[in-house]
Amino acid sequence: MSLKFSIQRKSLVEESGFSVKVEDHHGAPLSKFSSLLALAVGKEKVEQEVLHFLAKEGTPSENNPWIIKISNLSSLKALKLLAATGSLFFDNRALITDFFTPVEFYYVVEEASEVAVSGKLKTSQEEFDIRECDFVTGGPPHWFIRGNFLRLISTEVSWKNLQKMLIKPSPEWVKNFLKEFREDSRLEEAKILFQNESLALFQEVSPLPCLILKDRWGSFADLWMCYGESRIQYGERSCSSIPRDLKTESLWEGDLLETGFQKKQVGTSQYYCPLEEVPKSLSFLLELGWTVWDFRGQRVVNYSSGTLDLQTGHKEILIRGKLRFENYEADLGAVVGAFNRRENFVTIGSGVVGLLPQNFNKSGLSDLAEEGEIVAGGIKTKKSHFGSLVDLFDSPYSISTDRSFAQLRQGLLNLNEATPLPLVNFTGSLRPYQEAGVKWLKFLFEHNFHGVLADDMGLGKTVQVLAFLSMLDPTMPVLIVLPTSLIFNWKREIEKFLKKQSLFIYHGGDRLKQWEAWDKKGIILTSYATLRIDLPFFKEIDFQAIVLDEAQAIKNAHTLTAQSLIQLKARFRLSLTGTPIENHLGELWSQFRFLMPELLGSEKDFQHDLQASEGDLRYLQRIKKKIRPFLMRRKKEEVAKDLPAKIEQRVWVEMGAEQRQVYEDYLSGIRGNLFKKVKLDGISKHRMEVLEAILRLRQICCHPLLVTAQEGTYAASAKLEVLIQDLETLAEEGKKALVYSQFTRMLGLIAKELQKKGWRFVYLDGNTLNREKVVTQFQEDPSISFFLISLKAGGVGLNLTSADYVYLFDPWWNEAIENQAIDRAHRIGRQATVIAKRLITLESIEEKILKLKENKRQMIENLFDDSDSQSPLSAEDFQFLLS
Repeated sequence: MSLKFSIQRKSLVEESGFSVKVEDHHGAPLSKFSSLLALAVGKEKVEQEVLHFLAKEGTPSENNPWIIKISNLSSLKALKLLAATGSLFFDNRALITDFFTPVEFYYVVEEASEVAVSGKLKTSQEEFDIRECDFVTGGPPHWFIRGNFLRLISTEVSWKNLQKMLIKPSPEWVKNFLKEFREDSRLEEAKILFQNESLALFQEVSPLPCLILKDRWGSFADLWMCYGESRIQYGERSCSSIPRDLKTESLWEGDLLETGFQKKQVGTSQYYCPLEEVPKSLSFLLELGWTVWDFRGQRVVNYSSGTLDLQTGHKEILIRGKLRFENYEADLGAVVGAFNRRENFVTIGSGVVGLLPQNFNKSGLSDLAEEGEIVAGGIKTKKSHFGSLVDLFDSPYSISTDRSFAQLRQGLLNLNEATPLPLVNFTGSLRPYQEAGVKWLKFLFEHNFHGVLADDMGLGKTVQVLAFLSMLDPTMPVLIVLPTSLIFNWKREIEKFLKKQSLFIYHGGDRLKQWEAWDKKGIILTSYATLRIDLPFFKEIDFQAIVLDEAQAIKNAHTLTAQSLIQLKARFRLSLTGTPIENHLGELWSQFRFLMPELLGSEKDFQHDLQASEGDLRYLQRIKKKIRPFLMRRKKEEVAKDLPAKIEQRVWVEMGAEQRQVYEDYLSGIRGNLFKKVKLDGISKHRMEVLEAILRLRQICCHPLLVTAQEGTYAASAKLEVLIQDLETLAEEGKKALVYSQFTRMLGLIAKELQKKGWRFVYLDGNTLNREKVVTQFQEDPSISFFLISLKAGGVGLNLTSADYVYLFDPWWNEAIENQAIDRAHRIGRQATVIAKRLITLESIEEKILKLKENKRQMIENLFDDSDSQSPLSAEDFQFLLS
């Protein structure tokens, strides 16, 4: 190297960086060069890099342009470049730069005639007083020269305090320093070591735990022990001259590990706590008297109590309140703001934060925090969201409400009280649970809410609705929309229970003439199809109430039926269904779009919440809370005394050789052709082919004649044989049975067998015109033993309580549809047991369908019980069926 670089010393301490002098290695003058950049020409690469850096980042001395001043911020990079030249000097001594050896700094407190504090530096090889250094300057990082070595100080330490260690600090400074260190154990990273007689001051002090959080959420932390004015990181052994109570320290760590923290080195932190456990763990530690500091050095204090006040407006509810944290307070708006930022702490004072209550995310406040609007001093939410507030009354908060909200809450609580209903115009009688249902409908009506009555089939939803309608103004119109097949059932029920009520049936070819004659009073019955066609007529009327029976008709919000219904005007809207959803939870959104569009938000947001609930069940719980006041569902088990016993059985059937051969041949064709397509293109591209293959396999399980091309080809059906054997026994005993199948051709094959036996039966599918006549024949004619019914056509709206047995000839995807079919016989009014048998073909696609249906039933029922599981069908499910 042709150049020499010398660190200049004005004094032991350099506060603002350092200066370096550039010289020729052989003493030649540099005056012939106009600048550092000119000097760099022709030099070696490392020298050029240094000179260019000094020219850019350095400041030349006024007296000597070859002495360059380097700032603190640039000092580390400058040192590394200078070290690379191998020609760095100090006091004419060549320096060895060591950037890798850790050098710890710590304080030593000694007591002789007075208490004194000094600074020590320590490597793995030696310890020495910082005053033994030849040169010390500030960084970051701070660095020093001692002898021939230039090293960095690893410990983060205040430069102000480090400077004091280079001189003898005054007694006053020492006193203040120790006082500050005792009051704030997070003063800095450097430790304090007590020696000599001063140890007597600390020998009676027991360690107190201090948890220092390393991140904003409190999941990562370090554990420290405070001995009076001294602070030691747990597990540290270098400060052994302090009298340690290792047993007590270990007990404190045990408490930490019991709260949910784990001893886990992550980055620079010693301990880790799962995010969802942080509030509970920190709250427990604070209750034990621990000191906790957040990642900004602010003291953490525990939640003490909370007060809330609920005020009800016309369309909104305002929640104001304060939460107390020891002697501090935070208003509800600030707490909610912190929660929305996914933080566990709220600022409550200078240098102090409050730990949010550990159950905050399970209370109604968490839902309001995410969906309500933060206003001055509180939160504002829609009145329809009051279901999310119900849990607040089970929380530890002290709650006050205005009269309006108290009445709202009390109305829900009083549903099961034995208070009489004003049913002057209702000629029937109600069971206790039905009275509760009518009170609930009355509650919704009076508070301008709407709802879904989703009782299990057979619990008398129609009767409850008619009892409620009897209390409304008979001069105002009420619209009931239902499937065509149910019009005669409703007509009969209205005539039975509301004898004085005006009734208008808007249906048939001459309905337009009837409309002109209608006085726009009382109840009007119409079908979904008719309403779609004549929508302009219905849009003109302000209905007192609109009731949708079998409301799964609007499960798809994008159908013309659903789009038509939302255009109607009504004070009160009600949906009736035994299964609020049939295929996926998203159908619930369509129901409430008709009832209360603001409740579940946009379809996009609702679908997002459903998807999010797969990973975070709080989203599903939030939906449940919202709909809870507006959805009433009672299961048969809850009113068992009013229902007959129902026994469900599975009958496993094994295919015969010929039938099995047809099945395997078809399956082999699928594997040889369709599987290759799916493997190449993905299942979605061939979805229709996949569904077609599934359908054919199911049909073969029922009877090979459903798929064989030639009419004369025959293979026996194992299921049909089992069914006929059972029916023969029932015919001899005089029992009645329902036989369901999705396939009308299969029902035709069964009918042929019944005709051969000479058994009388009735038949119903989608083409049957006079359903009422067929139902009456089966119910009242003792000579008719069997009722063959298409699963889709006979799944809703029929009372078939004379049946003793129900046979499901082929399983279907939707458990709800099958249950509806069984429940045609299992209804209130029947005393004897109903036995339902599902015929399942062994080692076939039917067996695989059963496995999927178990998960599907959990999904469908998930909103109406305490289960949080859900498993919607997927493309993988279809692949499983064909595997």
